Amino acid sequence: MARASIARSTSLRVAALYVAFFLVSLLGANVTSYNLIAAYLYERLDSSVGERFEEISSAYEQRGIDGAKAMIASHGATKAAQHTVYTVMTPGGAVVAGSGQYSDLPYGYSTRAPSCHDQSLTNYRFFRGTLGEYDLVVGVSYDDTDRLRKIALISFGCGSAIVLALGLGSGAWLAFRTRSRIASLTGRMKAVGAGELSTRLPVSTRKDEIDTLACEVNSALVQLESSVAAMKQVTTDIAHDLKTPIGRLLLLLEAALDSADRDSAELHIATAMDEVRQIASTFEALLRISQISSGARNSRLVSLHPDEIIREIYEIYQPIAEDAGRRMELAQQDRVNRFAITADRDLLRQLCVNLVANAIRHTHDGAGIRMGVKYGEDTCSIFVADTGPGIPTEERQKVFKRFYRLEKSRTTEGTGLGLSLVKAISDFHEASISLSDNAPGLLVEVKFHRA
Repeated sequence: MARASIARSTSLRVAALYVAFFLVSLLGANVTSYNLIAAYLYERLDSSVGERFEEISSAYEQRGIDGAKAMIASHGATKAAQHTVYTVMTPGGAVVAGSGQYSDLPYGYSTRAPSCHDQSLTNYRFFRGTLGEYDLVVGVSYDDTDRLRKIALISFGCGSAIVLALGLGSGAWLAFRTRSRIASLTGRMKAVGAGELSTRLPVSTRKDEIDTLACEVNSALVQLESSVAAMKQVTTDIAHDLKTPIGRLLLLLEAALDSADRDSAELHIATAMDEVRQIASTFEALLRISQISSGARNSRLVSLHPDEIIREIYEIYQPIAEDAGRRMELAQQDRVNRFAITADRDLLRQLCVNLVANAIRHTHDGAGIRMGVKYGEDTCSIFVADTGPGIPTEERQKVFKRFYRLEKSRTTEGTGLGLSLVKAISDFHEASISLSDNAPGLLVEVKFHRA
């Protein structure tokens, strides 16, 4: 089974493909090199035959036929004599010096077996030329040339075989190693599939493509684990938040049924309706966050001035804040540096409303609330600052989670979705939101980019 898996391995197939490509290229290079070497050896053989002919011809010119015979005799005393043929003959074919009958050889270079040597199966390279009134034939055996040619051929063949063996061996080793890593990754992913979301894929120090993939999967697993944990927390929080109003709703409806008079029943029903509205507002906020996060409102983006929205919300909420015992102030508007941004007008209103309502709900009597817009070179910030108790530094990122509350008993009014909705709207507009200390109180800033 393991062998079959390795045989089907992508690494082995890729390695085999590269080896095949390289081997074909190597064979082409080897054939070319072999042909060049063979051509060089044959050319060198012709040069050797020509040089010997010139030596004897020079001896003939200096001392006549006796000089030629002496030179042939001196060559015959060397080791190379058994691979060399020398014959001096008359134009009629009578042998004057040397051995063998070569009257049928053409003038110039030619190849054939010698007529006087035992190695009759070995071809010789001959050259026939004139030597005064005689003809001189010089022949050299192909033995050395063929031996070198065979050595080159064997060397190229062995080299190709070694490359093939090393390539396939390396491919098999890579396939085995990759298969082991993939098996490890597969085991971890099965654990993830079984619900162990804290499992992470192993990452080696090689930083190869598998490690890159493992890092991306690990990042996705971190987000998945966080999302699932958040979903579990949201489910728990929804159950907790709805348990109380639904319980009160049930009691109010039972009280209305048990009421003896119409006025008392209507009062209980009216109170029950308030509880229903609170439950509905919770689900409406959740649905709104989901719609915003999905980008379903992209078509409603327009160019607008944020200070106009701020003034509108201030005029609506200033009386409400005053009735709640808060002092609300609108920062002086910058008419010189103001510019437009691209935003969804309704969502921007919702963002400002949530920030102001949050400030009113979570501050004490007599607290101050200040809101406005600050313009920079390419950005502008909508801000709401209060002089309430503020939010501890370690809690500031947590308050953007759905249903998260600083007050763990969850007995105060609200859904715990106000800042979650603000964060969703900010992300929708690619704006950044920050919470900081207002000394005392909380400063919330949402920074938008110029349109």
